[in-house]
Amino acid sequence: MSQKIQNQQDIQGEGDYQAARRYREEVTEFLDKADVEQLAKAAAPKSAREARELALAQQSGASRSKGDAPADVRAMYPGQPEADDSK
Repeated sequence: MSQKIQNQQDIQGEGDYQAARRYREEVTEFLDKADVEQLAKAAAPKSAREARELALAQQSGASRSKGDAPADVRAMYPGQPEADDSK
């Protein structure tokens, strides 16, 4: 195989098929070997307070995306002036 063809086959872009294949294989292997129910029970909130904190964190994370808050303008558009929150 020529060097040019080999280099083209090594290139991975947005559709990284090798990584996707490895991921699928590793997930399948994990699911075959792990006791998923036990892991889920171990990860469950230990108290009502912890459950509430997790629910609030999830709600907060889902409430907006980057760019919705005026202060996020700097993150999206570097060099822009800071938002005036005094209004």
